[in-house]
Amino acid sequence: MSTPVELLAVASGAVAGTMGTDLYGYTRQRIVGLWRRGQGEGAEGEAEVLTRLDTLEQAVAALEPEQRAAMATGVQVPVREILVTCVSDDQPEALQELIDALKARGAEVPVVAHQTVTGNFALGNINTAGRDNNFGGTR
Repeated sequence: MSTPVELLAVASGAVAGTMGTDLYGYTRQRIVGLWRRGQGEGAEGEAEVLTRLDTLEQAVAALEPEQRAAMATGVQVPVREILVTCVSDDQPEALQELIDALKARGAEVPVVAHQTVTGNFALGNINTAGRDNNFGGTR
């Protein structure tokens, strides 16, 4: 079993959104807790994870406040990679707890939406516009 992609996307968006704000210190401590819960107390690599996270935060914090949102969006992928190393595959609830804790503190938590269309039959070409369209099966 692997950590659900949706949870990772929401958690990384929430963590990235706290970068450059007063809430980042709290977020950092929660990630330390995730690391210790997933890897064990005193496990090798904690300092490296925090260094990577702090480097990303410093990049976001160095910008003017109106530019931070765009940069926070840009650092979500590296934050997601950091979270993957912190959370074991059998602990998706740890990510949900992080999301809930950040939401309770007032962090903006992104919404991940999916649209599924089934039972359609087409006798010709279908033109679809949009982002991230996944096509499978037969038509």
